[in-house]
Amino acid sequence: MNRTEILAELKAMLAEFGDVDPAHVDEQTAFIADLALDSLVLVRMTVTAEERFGVRIPEEAAWELHTVGAVVSFVEGALNGRIGAGGE
Repeated sequence: MNRTEILAELKAMLAEFGDVDPAHVDEQTAFIADLALDSLVLVRMTVTAEERFGVRIPEEAAWELHTVGAVVSFVEGALNGRIGAGGE
């Protein structure tokens, strides 16, 4: 899965869980500052991202991923082996 595909999937998840228009989302979009997502939505998205992408996002890492682009980079790194299987 490439960066564009990961971004498209995250946009779809934001539309599903956060009632966000995907057209208003890019890699610089911040989950809290720009989209006003609450912690419950972010936790649901993290669990769903782990399932859909087949990666593990440790809780401490998840709270450091403030933008869509940060999540895309994390998932891309995990899929390409640049981040350990446990997310380290």
